[in-house]
Amino acid sequence: MGLVGALIRLLARGFKALERLFRGLSDLLNRLLPALMSHSELTEQVTDHYETVYKEQDLPLILNAPEYQLSNVETEIIDRCDRHSGRILVLGCGWGRETLAIARRDITAVGVDTNRSAVSMARRLAKIHGVPAHFHQADFLALPYAPKAFDAIFLPSVMYSSIAGMVRRQTWLSELGRLLKPKGLVMLSFFQELHPVSRLKLLTTRLNLLLVKLPGANRAYQRGDDCPGGHFLHAFQDEEEIRMELVGAHTIIRELNWARSFAVLAYPSHINE
Repeated sequence: MGLVGALIRLLARGFKALERLFRGLSDLLNRLLPALMSHSELTEQVTDHYETVYKEQDLPLILNAPEYQLSNVETEIIDRCDRHSGRILVLGCGWGRETLAIARRDITAVGVDTNRSAVSMARRLAKIHGVPAHFHQADFLALPYAPKAFDAIFLPSVMYSSIAGMVRRQTWLSELGRLLKPKGLVMLSFFQELHPVSRLKLLTTRLNLLLVKLPGANRAYQRGDDCPGGHFLHAFQDEEEIRMELVGAHTIIRELNWARSFAVLAYPSHINE
């Protein structure tokens, strides 16, 4: 049996090496998608990604997780914006961590996500913990709310950066203003380029800049567009890039903290209301 065992062990190691190889190839190919796919197709990629992330069978794990809390940065944003009452809309709420934490502050919190399973789990968690938070399933690009319905809108984590296309992000951000009451604010987190940049990221960026020249490629590709694991993300390259994008969305930047990856925005139409 010694010879058979050694052979099986050798085969197991070989397949393990092949697994790593194919995982690496999969990651490489995924990262080329932003140069080749339309923004609508990239959005579908994100939706499909979360279909695998949010599973009903994961609920026991979530229930055993520590009590939901805001991160230090999220707490700082809400406190510095003096959001201690009123109605806050949380976009990309997932299982409801931020929404539940905000609702515990005696603020009316409404969480929205495109994924049905995530919204279902968030509602169950709110009921189990006795937190009066509200959750809706909706398309982020067509939010079903009346004008001036909220005192603030919160975009946590990488939600803003997961919208494919600068023009799309700007148009959407500009239209969010209609949902805000006078003096309402958007509190927005974004994803920035990580340093040092990996060799894989450098390679795929160079390849993408070549691929966009092909017929039918995504001409609106930006340096920083990426699709790790099939999830689209735009990594902002520097503070000037995010600042110019926010100004181009016709917002007023109340605060932009590049080091901590967040911005607080107002809208010109609300200034004198």
